[in-house]
Amino acid sequence: MKSIFIKIWQKFKALLKQGLTPKQLALSIVVSTLVSFFPIFGITTIALTCIALPFKLNLPIMIAFSYIVGPLKYLVLIPFINLGGSVFGTKHTLLTFEEIKASYDFSFWTTAKKLSYELLCGTVGWTLTAIPLGVILYYLLKLILTHFDKLKNNRLTINTN
Repeated sequence: MKSIFIKIWQKFKALLKQGLTPKQLALSIVVSTLVSFFPIFGITTIALTCIALPFKLNLPIMIAFSYIVGPLKYLVLIPFINLGGSVFGTKHTLLTFEEIKASYDFSFWTTAKKLSYELLCGTVGWTLTAIPLGVILYYLLKLILTHFDKLKNNRLTINTN
């Protein structure tokens, strides 16, 4: 019985270690963050899976990170809608976050139908924010993670000598 748990634990650890080069880890975190902030609720896990598999990114870390940053979506939803609305030249929407959340709780498809323009504005706002933020965050994280990787490799080299 104990060996079954050990095998499961080893497989789980192997999943977490998959794709842990600084480049892949930085890309996994950035993609997970950006997809988690996408203004349409309920598509994060599916979108992360569809992105992670072909690019061989670390899906368990991406999903875990999306759960960590997911609640921040509530803070940026209305600003994304307002940013997209300003691109289209429309006035500020009178919607509140509570109205949007209640609508999603009632029915996803009803919300998509009633709020399609606001969702379009939110998607445009997200896109305008995500592209530059993603590029900056990726290079910053890659630099930091590469630095820590070099420190770790230097320690291993010193310890073996």
